[in-house]
Amino acid sequence: MKVFENQTFQRVHDRNSGKIFSGFEFRKCTFISCLFISHDPKLRPTLRNAKLDNCEEVSCNLTGAIVEDVVVDRLNSSGGFGGVWTWGTAFKHVEFKGKIKSIVFKPLIEPRPAQELQHAFDRANDLYYSTVDWALDISQGEFKECQIEGIPAQLIRRDPETQVVVTRAKAALREWQKLDLSKTHWATSLAFLLSGRDQDVVLVAPKRSKKFHDLLAGIKLLREAGVAEPD
Repeated sequence: MKVFENQTFQRVHDRNSGKIFSGFEFRKCTFISCLFISHDPKLRPTLRNAKLDNCEEVSCNLTGAIVEDVVVDRLNSSGGFGGVWTWGTAFKHVEFKGKIKSIVFKPLIEPRPAQELQHAFDRANDLYYSTVDWALDISQGEFKECQIEGIPAQLIRRDPETQVVVTRAKAALREWQKLDLSKTHWATSLAFLLSGRDQDVVLVAPKRSKKFHDLLAGIKLLREAGVAEPD
């Protein structure tokens, strides 16, 4: 494994190469405006067998990529996005732990995708996840923000105290609308679940969020009402 330490990588771009990037460890490195992008399921870049240790990213994102066997141990973020956004990207054996500022997983390939393009990536990701034993491990992540869409909940390793599963079937009963979730965004998250194609969602109360205690109290309400799975 090739090791990089205290280095800055700026505007590293990969578009529709279909290449595999493997065997790297980054220690205290900074990534600025780095993009791995594909709008063709047959030309997805793959990031594999890597570790990021106490790094920082500035306005980076992954679009339509594949990420496998990666450990992210502490990651700070700055720039316009305020965190890492992944779009239509698929994951296998990816672990987040320690202090992570913000990460958002979106199933959309872009904010307003063409329907045919989105369907192609939905099919590709469904096929990919059908062979994956676990996708993400967020159980040791200390997030300021963490939002997950498009990744099956059964493939996510969680901290059951602060990270819970709500299925589409339970959300569709709308018992959550009877609860006082006004100090949380859980009602919005469950409405998104019902409006999309996912069969479940993992709700994360980020331990470093200013609203952590309110979000955790909301999770407790969802569990007591039988909306969230009991674990």
